[in-house]
Amino acid sequence: MASLLSRRHTHPSTASVSAHLLRRFSALPDVDPSPASASVPAPTLAAPAAPRASIIDLQLAVRAATDPDRVHSLVASALSNPDYHRLHTSRPLFSLAAARLARFRRPDLTASFLDQLLSSAPATPGILARALSLFPAPDDAIRAFSSSPPAARSDVSLSALLSALLRAGRLDELKSTFKSAESTLGVAPGCASHNVLLHALVKNSEHAAARKLLNEMAKKKFKHRPAPDIISYNTVLAGFSAKDDAEEFEKLLKEINENKLEPNITTYNCRVQWLAKKEETFRGEELLDVMESKGVLPNYVTYHALVQGYCKEGNVGAAMRVFKKMKVMKRREGRSDLRVSVHALTYMVLFRSLVENERLDDALWICNSCFAMKAAPPFDAVKGLVDGLVKGGRSADAKDVVAKMNFLVNGDAKVTWEKLAGKLSLEEGAPSSNP
Repeated sequence: MASLLSRRHTHPSTASVSAHLLRRFSALPDVDPSPASASVPAPTLAAPAAPRASIIDLQLAVRAATDPDRVHSLVASALSNPDYHRLHTSRPLFSLAAARLARFRRPDLTASFLDQLLSSAPATPGILARALSLFPAPDDAIRAFSSSPPAARSDVSLSALLSALLRAGRLDELKSTFKSAESTLGVAPGCASHNVLLHALVKNSEHAAARKLLNEMAKKKFKHRPAPDIISYNTVLAGFSAKDDAEEFEKLLKEINENKLEPNITTYNCRVQWLAKKEETFRGEELLDVMESKGVLPNYVTYHALVQGYCKEGNVGAAMRVFKKMKVMKRREGRSDLRVSVHALTYMVLFRSLVENERLDDALWICNSCFAMKAAPPFDAVKGLVDGLVKGGRSADAKDVVAKMNFLVNGDAKVTWEKLAGKLSLEEGAPSSNP
């Protein structure tokens, strides 16, 4: 070790360094360090650049922090540290920090680091929109937009401001901001901002107004209205689906086709949910093949609508088939981009229906899947499963279910479960203690 250290601190001549580098990094023969070659200045060896600070490590630190001031300090310090390359584009980091501070109930700290982000980052509509979507209070979003430079103002950032008002339920202010945007904020609302307004109208059950606005967007004679996109149609389509207006729903689907708009996953989910509500779930399942042919990947909303629809129709066999198809698609090699995850509610709906239809093997499998996720199934459905297992001579399985429920259920629900479990008969032929 001493020899290594002493070797590191020796200062060889310029000529010998040059010769050494040439021998090591090229295929040329050794260079004779003659006076002529020694007179040629050797290249300067730059010190190795310091590694960039890791944003991933910063995210882990934010996630592990147990104090709100620590979360704020980590993000604020990083924003003023040039070693964090392009930190302002790290959407996951700022979303995580905002979520953590929301849990700590410190909206002031969230607003503080977002203000610092906007003051230190380039003035772009994307960065402003991202910050506006994270401000905990709409007044902070209004202040940030009003003080932003013109370069950061666009339809994208305006739509983020309108969305902040929508989340806060300030619909009248959203409408007035939209109406005066061009004159007071210097931004003419484009398609993104119109889509937020459509969402607000649908949310407020103003379906006729939403339909009128969509019609104006679709007609070229209204020069101040942008052409609608598939999001515009999806928003109004979902509204008329919730209203159970079959005529308008079918008209909108026809217009999507006539306007040569490409349906996306939201469009197909609206159709699947509509068909399931009309107890035509088999037609909804047929849409899976259409989606596959169009390259549109189904998600948990698609499958939940199908499972729920079949359960509502009493066709638990079909519901189980769809559920298993979803699990297979999730595991299919090379299809990790599907990202199909089973929502907990899907388990609950399917489990209850299987128990009611005395499909005990499938119900037990779903129940154990819930246990694996550390989610307690509905107590009444568990009682039905246990009673069915005991009646079928499967007391061991029934006891196993009760034991796992005893372990899993806690908090206020434990008292309710223990009261119900105390009335269960776990031996074949034993008299039921139910009233």
